[in-house]
Amino acid sequence: MNTKFHENCFACGKKVESGLGLEFKLMKDNTLCGKFKISSRYQGYKDLSHGGIITTILVSSMINLFYMKDGLRLKTAKLNIRFRKVIPVEKFFTVSAIARNYSRHFYEAESQIKIKGAVFADAEGYFI
Repeated sequence: MNTKFHENCFACGKKVESGLGLEFKLMKDNTLCGKFKISSRYQGYKDLSHGGIITTILVSSMINLFYMKDGLRLKTAKLNIRFRKVIPVEKFFTVSAIARNYSRHFYEAESQIKIKGAVFADAEGYFI
């Protein structure tokens, strides 16, 4: 698979010094997982992760799922996010993504950020 597609991506690119450096793993059941922590340089309010960074992680997990699973280079068409709990900076969390449907030229997926099994944020995305 051509890994150069994402090499300059802020979220998962390897050539971006100030990027998030996200690394995902495709599981045998075709779900995607990753374990990360958000640096304090990406905080919004004191000691809390910025919502834009959380959104970036959720979207990136879904985009990378389709890329790693099917080799698809999709773009986000629509995104629904629910912030359930604040996510502290410098604390490890897991993100997961699962593909849902393909309908009317849209690929659908869901992603979640969890800390110790509790959902802190989730999203559903539609991609073209």
